[in-house]
Amino acid sequence: MPVKPPRPHSLYDFRMQDVSYEIVTLGAGENLPRRAGIAGYFYHVLKGSVQVTSADYGATVAGCRDTIIVSGFIGHSVEQIGEKSTQLLIGSEPMEFLAWLAGAPGITCFRADSGNPMLPRLFLAMDLVVEEITHPEIKPDQLTLERTAELIVFYSFRMGNPVTGELDPYPWSDPRLMKAVSAINEDPIRDWSVAELADIANMSRSAFSERFTNLIGTSPIKMLASIRLKLAARKMLEGESIGKTAIACGYTSEEAFNRAFKREFSTTPGRWLRDRKT
Repeated sequence: MPVKPPRPHSLYDFRMQDVSYEIVTLGAGENLPRRAGIAGYFYHVLKGSVQVTSADYGATVAGCRDTIIVSGFIGHSVEQIGEKSTQLLIGSEPMEFLAWLAGAPGITCFRADSGNPMLPRLFLAMDLVVEEITHPEIKPDQLTLERTAELIVFYSFRMGNPVTGELDPYPWSDPRLMKAVSAINEDPIRDWSVAELADIANMSRSAFSERFTNLIGTSPIKMLASIRLKLAARKMLEGESIGKTAIACGYTSEEAFNRAFKREFSTTPGRWLRDRKT
């Protein structure tokens, strides 16, 4: 009998419910406030530019075809910027269905010009939503919109790994381990020790390491290294030099960064960038 592959996270059984979408036009200087409520939001810019601002995360500017994702319980405002009006596709999801996203950053912006290989798929999912909610003759189907929302969530996570496009095997099903993963994502440059991460998870060092490795098939320190390298890949796609990326992501030298990148992805940063441009 064939052995089934491990299921290290609850994404296999993930379903969205009660998703809502709308297309909103903001006039010059118009501001859309969002209280720190139960919903998570995404803003896909169809035309113009906006600035999303929160007290904890500052300001993030997005232009045409850029997408900003804001996790739940973050009060923020969406302000139109520039001389022309802005058109947005806005999606919102009840946070109870996204509670396992605790390890995700509070506000993330996916740039349309970043060169991320998953971008065309994210655009397709967004275009499907626009077609579904604007068709003049066929009214929107809620189940279709919910399944499309799942695509958007999956592609968003896969964009976090622009080298291979694989989903990160986060331990979504264990809230204690996710506290540790969340801490890593909030400060991936920090030289975390297993003892510190175990303390965040309120577990002993040995129990934490064993549970972590058994659940997702890799050690906490290897996951830290993987998160750093994927952050580095995103920085390089956005135009950061290899040397500056190495320092910004906690490596002592460009040579050390090159070695770590090659161990993880079987290619050097320079070759990977060149391949992306061909």
